[in-house]
Amino acid sequence: MFEIGSSLREARERRGVGLNQVEQHTAIRTRYIKALEDERFDVLPGPTYTRGFLRAYADYLGLDGQLFVDEFNSRFLSPGREFDAPIASRPRSRPVRRRRNEPLLVLITLAAMLAIASLVFLAAYRPQPHASPTAPPATGTKQQTANTNPALPPSSSTATTTAVSQPKIFHITLTATAPCWLQATLGSTSGAGVMAAGGIDLGGGYTLNPAVLSQLKIRSTVPVILQLGAPGNITLMLNGKAVTIPPAGSPAVLRITAKGVTAA
Repeated sequence: MFEIGSSLREARERRGVGLNQVEQHTAIRTRYIKALEDERFDVLPGPTYTRGFLRAYADYLGLDGQLFVDEFNSRFLSPGREFDAPIASRPRSRPVRRRRNEPLLVLITLAAMLAIASLVFLAAYRPQPHASPTAPPATGTKQQTANTNPALPPSSSTATTTAVSQPKIFHITLTATAPCWLQATLGSTSGAGVMAAGGIDLGGGYTLNPAVLSQLKIRSTVPVILQLGAPGNITLMLNGKAVTIPPAGSPAVLRITAKGVTAA
């Protein structure tokens, strides 16, 4: 013989389980669980429910449910001690009804989400109404529109101004067959020094030696004054074409523009 109620309570406390957790897992109301632990079996609906609750509760706690049922039968179902106290409702009705309603709630939620998604899709992809054509300008503005049309060719004065404001670029190539001293300035012999390709400053004078460097390239839009110490050792090209150096003795001073080479 053993104590049914105290054995159940001690097993539950060892597992660290609360009464609410027992109700959630066994679908037995908390008041009936407490009645089992207090051995107040008159609170329960009747012997049949009591045996079922004892078996479910004991099995949940990892105990031998049949052992608790047998102990209850031997102690409390002797002749004259059977009881059948009425209860307000069946203990399993509320948990079962709650579980049955959960799938319905899920379906209602999914249907609502689908309806919202459909409305958003229709609003995003609804075709927009075509804009009404712009009214033609009034007759009084025809002349002004014609004057400001960007498709019209510019006047002769505008074309001339554009041509003057954009100076022509020309390219000079100097190739040495033997060492030659040279100096290049802009506009005049006292002008700023010319900077050749590679960052070589020709304004202070430079000796072009084939043993070190055989070729210099100059790019300019301003006339270049070129002084050559030995003109016969230099080949001059203007815009990719060979140019004959005008005979001016030695040394020679040349004025080079986009149009050609002349003696300075």
